Amino acid sequence: MGYSQIFVGCLVLVIVSQDVKAQPDPDVCIPGPGDAKGHRLPELPERFKIQVYGEFEGRNYSVSTTEGYDDIENLGYIVTYYQGKERPGHISGTRTYYDYKDSQYYHVYPNMTDLDSYVCVTKELTNTTFTAFGRGGGHIPNAKDIFRFGDEYNETYEGQMQYKGETVDLWSTCVYDERSTYNYKIDFYFVAGQHKATLPVKIVINGTAPLHWNNTHAPERRRFYHTYYFSGIDTTQQPLEVFYPPIGVICPGRVKGKGIPSTATNFNLNVEIVRPKDKTISYAKEFYYMDGKLTAFEFFSSDQKSQHHPIRVVHDYNTGIQYKIIPFGSCQVNPIPIGAADAVSIDDEHVVMRTSASFFALHDSDVDWVYEGKTNYRDTVIHAWQTTRTNWKPLQHKGDENIQVNSTWMYFFLDKDWTIVSNSWHRDNTVLPMRLEIAWVAHNTQTGKMEDRGKEIHNFFQPYEDSVWHQYFDVSDCYTHMNESLHLAFNLEGKDTYKKYVANNTMFFAHGVAQSLADSLDVSQTRITDFEVVDGYKDLATVFFTLLDKPQVQGDAINATDPGPPLQTAYALLQKLINSKDGSTLTLEFIHHMEIKKVNAASNTLREETKPLIQTKQVGLTTGVASGIAIGTFVLGAAIAAVGACVVFKYKITEVPYSVQE
Repeated sequence: MGYSQIFVGCLVLVIVSQDVKAQPDPDVCIPGPGDAKGHRLPELPERFKIQVYGEFEGRNYSVSTTEGYDDIENLGYIVTYYQGKERPGHISGTRTYYDYKDSQYYHVYPNMTDLDSYVCVTKELTNTTFTAFGRGGGHIPNAKDIFRFGDEYNETYEGQMQYKGETVDLWSTCVYDERSTYNYKIDFYFVAGQHKATLPVKIVINGTAPLHWNNTHAPERRRFYHTYYFSGIDTTQQPLEVFYPPIGVICPGRVKGKGIPSTATNFNLNVEIVRPKDKTISYAKEFYYMDGKLTAFEFFSSDQKSQHHPIRVVHDYNTGIQYKIIPFGSCQVNPIPIGAADAVSIDDEHVVMRTSASFFALHDSDVDWVYEGKTNYRDTVIHAWQTTRTNWKPLQHKGDENIQVNSTWMYFFLDKDWTIVSNSWHRDNTVLPMRLEIAWVAHNTQTGKMEDRGKEIHNFFQPYEDSVWHQYFDVSDCYTHMNESLHLAFNLEGKDTYKKYVANNTMFFAHGVAQSLADSLDVSQTRITDFEVVDGYKDLATVFFTLLDKPQVQGDAINATDPGPPLQTAYALLQKLINSKDGSTLTLEFIHHMEIKKVNAASNTLREETKPLIQTKQVGLTTGVASGIAIGTFVLGAAIAAVGACVVFKYKITEVPYSVQE
């Protein structure tokens, strides 16, 4: 406890009522009106941080604390050092944080059974709560009331003296409380000449009190003599985060504070996964296209033939089909697994695509996030949210009913004042996490013993909201026979169509046209690939694309739906829409400048044609170029232990790290 806590404690003790009013002890002091003797009374600051060392004569006891106070922000804290020492890298003996804004305080102390963790107790601040700064409830007491120093406390100027080599002004006041019969004199030592926003460098309290605090009638009295030394006085504003429990400490019952952000509907990002226990670092890339019901993951595996091209896994939730594409190897087409990271099962047989927020476990009904405050990460400012979970298990413990895992999750989001600038895209509103930390302890419910503990750190890089190219979900590598695809082309109506709608609107136009084609043919977007728009080709803007056949699903397809008509049937339908004698009825919808626009396919222009090798103006990416961009934006290293583990989840492929310098 610091000076304020002990001193205020002397003043607010509630003693049983007494019949006879006692009198002040003249050997201590007699309260009077005070006398400044023409000297200016020092003014106490609205904010401060101080080191306090207290000695209690006759009790063979001393204490050392750090106290922080902010009257403007309505916050305070007190740190009591553990046996007079800081444990390196750990919280000191005890810390108590007083949040008068939310009417709560948090008492944090080391977990003696696990010195790497801490216990936090949350309690309410009410008018009956005694705190280090006085009564709880309402606004934090002002500094004058905490120190009992000011005009209303009848201070008397006692003159100057030397203290530790400098001149100090001595002020004193006399206190007598009729109810408790406490009687004491307080001496305040201020550096001479300092009058504004200053604190004393020393305080002495000398007085008497009832021998037994609950019997003020008894004539026996006890004396007390307390000396408090103040150092490291800082009256500047402290960062708000120092007034709250350190990030990583769970305080059950804590007010949630600001809600955790909602993520973008569509996004792509790169992920670095650090597992300290295994001494491994892995990398992956994620693509999430909620609007098109498509996801994709890219990663490396130690058993693949090429370490220069990643394995790609594409989930098509329009059909419930998973494509696993191994470069220079094979393509496996299966139903999307029920336990996939991006999937949620509605009946243990069928799956639906998770929302992006659910993918990151941000807004699940069983997850209760608490705002932890701001911190620094890689010299940036980020905000932290934390929660505990009992319904999640790391990969090594999944399926083991005898293992109970308690985990702590913490997400970090970039401060709104920071801007992500990447590939000339200035993104000032990106709402994607920058980092995720997960720590867990696994216990065997049969033996009660701890089986395992671990930690994972997930660093997210180059996040893009709404920037998901259609080609990221290209599955044409799964079609190796000539009769499984058709290379098609058709023109767009209007000579200025490219200039008006396509130029500088590449991604949204490509998404819109691909989706319009897929909807018109009753197929998934994954069957519309190798998309490209060329300006001025045969005097009109021309759309080139490849139409794929329906996939041949391997294995149990119980959770997959009909992938649509076969290739020739779909082609015949497209011919009817564009090459009909009554004119084209194919309308393509897309977004342009945040509005939905429409353009028609030119009548009788559908044909089988491979896109030209050289064009001056074109929109779209071939499979190879798209893959090159995906890899080039971030060096995918080390085979990843789980595709979903890039966001910590379930989709597992075994691997070992490789050089990230390639």
